[in-house]
Amino acid sequence: MTVVRWVVVALVVVGTIAWTFPDSLPGLAGNLAGLLLELAVMQAGLALGAVLFGLRITHVIIGVGGELKSWTTPHRRIVLRALPVLATIGITGLKPGVRRRTVLTGAFSIVLCAAVAAATWLATGSAFGKGLAPAATACFLLLLVPSERPGNTSLGWFVFTLPRLTGRRLGELEARPRVLAGMDAYHRGDLDEAERIYHEVVRDHPDLLTVIGLKVVTACAREKYLDALQTVIGLNGRPDLGTRELAFVMATTAGVAVQAVEAGQFPAEVGLETARSMLGNAYEAGYPKYRANGTLAVMALIEGDTAKARQLAGWAAESSETALGRADDLITMARAWMADGNNAKARELAAEAHELAGWSPRVAATRARLEIN
Repeated sequence: MTVVRWVVVALVVVGTIAWTFPDSLPGLAGNLAGLLLELAVMQAGLALGAVLFGLRITHVIIGVGGELKSWTTPHRRIVLRALPVLATIGITGLKPGVRRRTVLTGAFSIVLCAAVAAATWLATGSAFGKGLAPAATACFLLLLVPSERPGNTSLGWFVFTLPRLTGRRLGELEARPRVLAGMDAYHRGDLDEAERIYHEVVRDHPDLLTVIGLKVVTACAREKYLDALQTVIGLNGRPDLGTRELAFVMATTAGVAVQAVEAGQFPAEVGLETARSMLGNAYEAGYPKYRANGTLAVMALIEGDTAKARQLAGWAAESSETALGRADDLITMARAWMADGNNAKARELAAEAHELAGWSPRVAATRARLEIN
């Protein structure tokens, strides 16, 4: 699929140069604008479709680069970044009938993208428009190709593949509203409720990854890292998991192993080697490397490289999609500053982390250490 994308890009660029010669620079600028326009419309379509058809928008990330402003609630995180040229929308099942709602959301986005791509051909009277229309159309056609990877899912997958989904994968989808209720409890720190929901759902769906994931996160929140590690390692050998699912499982195994080492519950040499091996396998399966920055930051902190830990944790915090994720990365930065003797800077970071997820044991323990200091 990656090769196909590059071939299409090359054809669009060459075609635009030929069509607009000798005034090719505005045409190439139109290529870039068409690509960004269609990607933005896709995300806007998913957001509007989610509202219309009863899905939850979990996060809205606008732009790339450093974070300018963020708004965080228990159910949603909205982030405005320095260069507002792209956007990312996260959606999940909120009510029963998740497949139908998701297919409708994808179809709505496709219709919107098609309308915008068609409208760009009205601008072909200029060199810029001659670049805009082919790029927007090519981008739209690529979005129709079914593709599901650890970092993204295409509109074509929502509309052409999802309706045919059966077995455990369909069960994962349809059980999502019940699992989401448990994850909501977890994110607000109500671990008793999260565990109650897990025990209720696992009776009906003992093999679902999302259900097992709820068990893993609550075990980590209870600081039972070895229990969580044993659970997630047991998933690596399951023959029913696809490449995308295995990528997430391996990345999760790495994260839990590092947390166990940091908490003193697992030997550092074994835990860090396990984490590196699992992350390498996850990358090979398509897991986006930037999503591992939080885990890599804790690894650097354990190894005493505080500057690297702060840098990686900063990147992870900038790309965080949940309040708890950002709080955890801020605490890694705070601990790195503490290791370097700068408790004042550490307190600033810990204070922000406390506002986001004060119930987290890692946040609470770090603030307690800072108060003693």
